[in-house]
Amino acid sequence: MFYYFATTRAGLITTITITMIRINENNEIVKRNLFQRAQYRQDLTLEISNALSFAAIGADDAESEAVADLIEESASDENIFVVENLDFIDEKTGNRKFIDAYGSLNVVSSRCNPAYLKSSSARGRKRISSALARIKPQSGEKLRFIVLTQPDMFGFDFVGGYELLSGANVRLKNHPFFKANFRGGVTSDEFTLGAENTHFHFHVNILGYTKWIDFDELRRVWTDCLVKSACDMDRELVVNTKDGLANVYIKDVKPKVRNSTKEITLKDAIRETVKYVVKGNDFAEIPTQFICQVEKVLYGKRLVETFGEANLRTGKAKRNIRIFMTMFAAATNDLLLFLVLMKAATKDSMFIKNDTIQDFPDDVKKRETLRQYGARLIKSGRREFWKSEIKRIFYERAEFRKIKLAQRYKYAIFCSLSGEIWRGVCVSDERFYDYKVAAYGEAAFIGV
Repeated sequence: MFYYFATTRAGLITTITITMIRINENNEIVKRNLFQRAQYRQDLTLEISNALSFAAIGADDAESEAVADLIEESASDENIFVVENLDFIDEKTGNRKFIDAYGSLNVVSSRCNPAYLKSSSARGRKRISSALARIKPQSGEKLRFIVLTQPDMFGFDFVGGYELLSGANVRLKNHPFFKANFRGGVTSDEFTLGAENTHFHFHVNILGYTKWIDFDELRRVWTDCLVKSACDMDRELVVNTKDGLANVYIKDVKPKVRNSTKEITLKDAIRETVKYVVKGNDFAEIPTQFICQVEKVLYGKRLVETFGEANLRTGKAKRNIRIFMTMFAAATNDLLLFLVLMKAATKDSMFIKNDTIQDFPDDVKKRETLRQYGARLIKSGRREFWKSEIKRIFYERAEFRKIKLAQRYKYAIFCSLSGEIWRGVCVSDERFYDYKVAAYGEAAFIGV
């Protein structure tokens, strides 16, 4: 998976996502499968956007309705493309390879969007590898993959269930048992749909270096964190297991797996830790009354976090860097940097105490995101204008990104599902012409 960052209007961040497919001996079969996979991704995205739109209209939720429109347009034929002869450097061997792929020119940053889930997962795998590399194992420690489950949340909506999980996770990290046994690693949140899609099942994944862990003690500590988190919400939590303790799973990370119930490879552990918060197919099955909640609760949330010695910078060092960057953003009037830092700020951070925020113009402070812009237009009865605005914005981005893709992948040829074809900067006229003839026939390109 490759991904390419592009910043957009006031806080909405998207990526160009490219899903790789190995070339087989029969290139025609690969191309056919390539288009089929791209169309399957398109159909899945449209199904989810329709479900979100239906739920948003029923709940009179203009912001979710705007997000559904964004996701729908991102799955249009003009925004999805396949690529032949994509060149890249293999990370393991360092050799250059050529493969076929499919991708999207506009990926909306919503966790209801399958393409965004894919790119987030790919980004997370790289971050976890670098985070774990910062930890030097000590005597008596092992790299372990741990899953902390939460009981079936009957009587809780998604907002309540996720709030309970987040509260329990914070309590666990501050618990003496955790501090004594976990030195550093990564945690991630995930949820699945329960039986008959009537409730949610949340759990936390932990991948990190730990001392020997008492299995029963970990269950008691985690259950206590869940119960106290529920008490903080003035709710009663029933753990529906035989012994009344929440289930946990512990696996040692090893190069080779002999017992799959107790061991896991590092590659599989990383994949499990950063896999999508929920499978894209499951979003279409989420009950109508919950899907808007899921989109809003997960928007902008950091679902994968480092802890302990896996953190790049902590405490005073991180604070000093933020103070410096905030002053720099104020001095240069850099809106994007300012917004990023504002998002990273905490309640007691320098943004509350520093007067530099007052130096920003009012239009910079109050500038709305793209989803907020859409919600405002929908509330005022201008949804058709909003949809035309999406098309205009996405078209401008797509034209820019086509140029960037052509420069980055110099020997590749791209074709959108709408039939538009463009090429990398090093593709010869002869090869480009042959590709177009193979796609549409020679008569269509006479004189081109």
